[in-house]
Amino acid sequence: MSITKFKKLDLIFKLLIGVDLFAMLIIFIHARIWETFPFPYLGGRLNNPFMYLLILLGLRGWVNPDFREKQLALIERVTTEEPIRNYFFSLLLVVQFGLQVMWFLYPEDFFWNLNAEKGYGTLFATAQLFLLGIIVLITARVDYGDEAKWGDKIPWFFVAFVYFFIGLDDCVGIHENFISIGGKLILDSKIFHFIHEWLWFYAPIALLVAVFLVRFFLKRFYYSPKLMGIMFIALALWIAVLILEALSKNVVDPLSYDYTRILIGIEEGFEMLGATFFMIGFSRHLKNINEKLSD
Repeated sequence: MSITKFKKLDLIFKLLIGVDLFAMLIIFIHARIWETFPFPYLGGRLNNPFMYLLILLGLRGWVNPDFREKQLALIERVTTEEPIRNYFFSLLLVVQFGLQVMWFLYPEDFFWNLNAEKGYGTLFATAQLFLLGIIVLITARVDYGDEAKWGDKIPWFFVAFVYFFIGLDDCVGIHENFISIGGKLILDSKIFHFIHEWLWFYAPIALLVAVFLVRFFLKRFYYSPKLMGIMFIALALWIAVLILEALSKNVVDPLSYDYTRILIGIEEGFEMLGATFFMIGFSRHLKNINEKLSD
């Protein structure tokens, strides 16, 4: 593809990003500020246009190397350089705490509902997971070097894909399709329907992914017990999320809405905190490599 065509595509993606941001602003105004705002109603969900925004930014990075490298350099600087790195991760933790507080203060407000796709918590979790996937790719490029074979690259790409997919699933609720599918299967089985049906589809895959991540972490981070500890704590938090999900449908939910709300807060808190820990771990590995190369 010629340079001219890439420039045209870049301009198209810039325009689409602008349109998408404008649509998100209109949705926010209608939903939170001015219900009768004199502009066509675009819906009440921010998650779908937010996902489009992330995809468009990725596509623009693909067609515009200067834009891509500038953003990747910024992400690397923010997550590896002191003291900016400490400020950034502290900010992530503060936001997570704030989301938890608002969820318990305003449980009836869907925008503060940590379990709702259109909620602010979902947008934050999605952004964090996509940023995590990008950090993995940045770290990979430095870790395996320019002369690496595909056998060395593929594990890194798979790890990044896992985080991107979980972010996508969080944002648009892919797993909810398996609830409707599973709800029509084995109708007379109490065991099958004791937990959320989507877990029967996701849990075996999650187990295989967890085993892969354990091997990957042991291989890449063996030089630092502290770093491995961070990664395994993050993984344990995510495994705990699946266990809590399994308990929710017929153990916690029947008790009362208050117990359900507490469980949702713990689940979503573990997921967001786990993603932050993963980000801290990968960026620490990237920082270690850069320091070694500079020495």
